[in-house]
Amino acid sequence: MSPERAFFGRSQKLSHTTESPWEQAALIENRPGLAEKSEVSTNLRRPEQAPFLQLVSSKITMAYQCIILADCPGALIELCGISTLERLLRTLQRCGIERATILSSTSERIANELARPSWPRAQLALTLRTRPNGALRIEQIVDIWPDAAQLLLVIRGDAVFDSRLLQLLATQRSPAVLVDSAVPSKLQPLVARAPNALHAKVCGAALLQRDWVSIQSGPLENAINKGLEQNAIAAVDVTDQPSYSPALRRRLRPFWFPAPPPTRVKLAESILLNSVQKGTQDFPARIHAPLETFLISKLCKTAITSGQLTVSWIILAFGTTILFATGHLVWGILLALIIGILDGLDGKQARIKVETSKTGKIEHWFDSFFEVVWPTALAYHFYVSGQLPNAFFYLALLIVAEALDGIGKLGVYVPAEKSLVGPGLFDRIVRLVGGRRNIYVWVLVACVVLAMPEKALIVMAFWEVATAAVDLLHSGWIRYVARRQSSTDLPLG
Repeated sequence: MSPERAFFGRSQKLSHTTESPWEQAALIENRPGLAEKSEVSTNLRRPEQAPFLQLVSSKITMAYQCIILADCPGALIELCGISTLERLLRTLQRCGIERATILSSTSERIANELARPSWPRAQLALTLRTRPNGALRIEQIVDIWPDAAQLLLVIRGDAVFDSRLLQLLATQRSPAVLVDSAVPSKLQPLVARAPNALHAKVCGAALLQRDWVSIQSGPLENAINKGLEQNAIAAVDVTDQPSYSPALRRRLRPFWFPAPPPTRVKLAESILLNSVQKGTQDFPARIHAPLETFLISKLCKTAITSGQLTVSWIILAFGTTILFATGHLVWGILLALIIGILDGLDGKQARIKVETSKTGKIEHWFDSFFEVVWPTALAYHFYVSGQLPNAFFYLALLIVAEALDGIGKLGVYVPAEKSLVGPGLFDRIVRLVGGRRNIYVWVLVACVVLAMPEKALIVMAFWEVATAAVDLLHSGWIRYVARRQSSTDLPLG
């Protein structure tokens, strides 16, 4: 087979190339926009002419390219519906990486995996290179190093990484290696085979500098361990990183682990399934969570996409609106309870299979839309049927309170996300019982059971008023405390 294969752009087409690595690197260097993004300008010579890179400007904000070390069987072990390598490629694209060179001693099988259509990594330009069997040597990294890069991510393709760890490594300004000095007990069976250095586990991801790499020799693992011991490479410890995830609004220690053996696949999948669960839930969502996790553990291994799940619940939500407006409350409630579960599945499916995209935010717009439309449909029914003549007054009160509550929530969650400490106990309690669509469905259930369905709208309105008042007061208190702290931190004149 040809020593190099390239998978460029959205089509992911396979092309055979005959250029040398340095000629290929020149193509990468001349790619419009790439040099500007890396902010590096270089005078390049072949290795036999000069051992070092002449750096004109070393201002680097982020590594946009990487080398992936992918060998079978580890790289092709399937977890939650996709292979370890596929998961890594999708994660890298979402971390801002634009080009990846995959170095493999089992390139035929890796090529077959890469040839599969995959829109979640379609923006990542891939090049597959073949290496001989045996221990990976650092000289093999030097041979395929892109000329346009001074710092380059080198990552194991048979390992799973939390995206926060890869983003952290990619934005370092100097060589660094990801290590973990305090592996949680649940992860220890998965990382037992990982190498050790400086009393820590070496995770399998590093940001290396060309000047340093070009003067090293021997196995890559030995060179990295030597660099750590000599302080030529910094150790970035997973244990020292913030555990709060703004995307999930909960504490989740950044995770990593090598591809597991068959006996540990269930453990690895349970860690991944836990990593997609959002925090600060309302009470019904907590009831739904175990069922949602069970359903996702099955759905992630099918061809069903998160987009299809989103479309499904939106269609059902419109049907529920019609049922509420026409007075078929029991059937509407049954659909609403089903939607409460489906609404949690699409986001989890997208996160577990690393298929998140900007278009997924449309789902949040529909969440807000039905927060208003369902009460409106109920108000219409109660008004037309004569059960609640003031129905639209309570609807207006509910909508105004929801708008004010949105302002209050911003004042609570934005500071928490900036500080990476997460909402406190009080915030979590408010979220647990505060006014939300899931809560209001349960309110409607109770009122229908008590044979006074029209009272549900009144309860919803005042429940939302109470929630908005609490969130606005808490938001004001957070701003007051922040201003006091900033004023006391000012230097004395």
